[in-house]
Amino acid sequence: MLSLLNLSMLYALLPALLLGNLNPVFSQNTIEFVQDGTHNSYSPPVLKGPTSIPQTLRFFINQDGNSDRGIYFQKLEKDLQLTFSFDDQPYINVPQHVTGMTFGAASGASSTNMKSVPVLNSNYYYTDTTRTVFTAHPNGPVGQGVNLYTNPGVQIFLSAKPLLAANSPRTDTSRYYYGKLRLKFSRPVSNPVLSILGLGATTNFGNKRLGFATELELETPTFTLTKLSGNKELFIDDTQTKILHDKSAITGDCDNGAACGSILVKGSEITTLVFKVYLRADGGPGVWGTEKVTNSGDMWHITVSLPEQ
Repeated sequence: MLSLLNLSMLYALLPALLLGNLNPVFSQNTIEFVQDGTHNSYSPPVLKGPTSIPQTLRFFINQDGNSDRGIYFQKLEKDLQLTFSFDDQPYINVPQHVTGMTFGAASGASSTNMKSVPVLNSNYYYTDTTRTVFTAHPNGPVGQGVNLYTNPGVQIFLSAKPLLAANSPRTDTSRYYYGKLRLKFSRPVSNPVLSILGLGATTNFGNKRLGFATELELETPTFTLTKLSGNKELFIDDTQTKILHDKSAITGDCDNGAACGSILVKGSEITTLVFKVYLRADGGPGVWGTEKVTNSGDMWHITVSLPEQ
């Protein structure tokens, strides 16, 4: 005799079997960031940087959010927020940048100053046309569920200005500590997914390029990292605690040189995640900047999603 559970699974499989699809994807709800004017993870107006002030965002539930089949956000019955913050920064007197690591900044506006941008935005400067790079739910489907037009990310900037001032080495083993990135949930959660876009930047002076990329090391014990999806530049080391860029030449483009993808933090009862943050050069023939152009740095985004819980 079929149990009620088996019957429900059979009914779910029937449409797929009729269509000849023997590998159906079951819809699963996800918890995500959104900023659409109706559901706002960040209470408007969104602050512009650069700033080192902690940033707090609220999660919403997305029906069938693992594959974005009809985006439908609702408030969570039990509120959940996430606060991003920096601490232990060694570069605390960076002209125009406040600190070496900030929210809401980018290389740009002038030769010496960075560009001020919103601390939270969905302008990722990239479109995942292949739908293979980002994954919202730990169980997949791979490459689906993160909508770069709907799910905003916190924009983080690591300034290379301190390294320029110190004339720091630029070999492919040159790696500089920038402090800690702390993610604090308002209540315990399980298996969050970090989708990171754009670990990498390039300077180009006199046709001599230097690439450099942000790398992160999970300091919080007992939890491990697993790559769900992403390009070849993004990889997790054998200890399952480090988010690294591979040894290829670094650029700021996810399609050719920047590390981008989604990473599962495997564990339960998670309230705080702490990452050590580094900037690593690729050994290119270029420089961090010049006397007249000192605004280089690595700008990247991070958004977070979770399975319904």
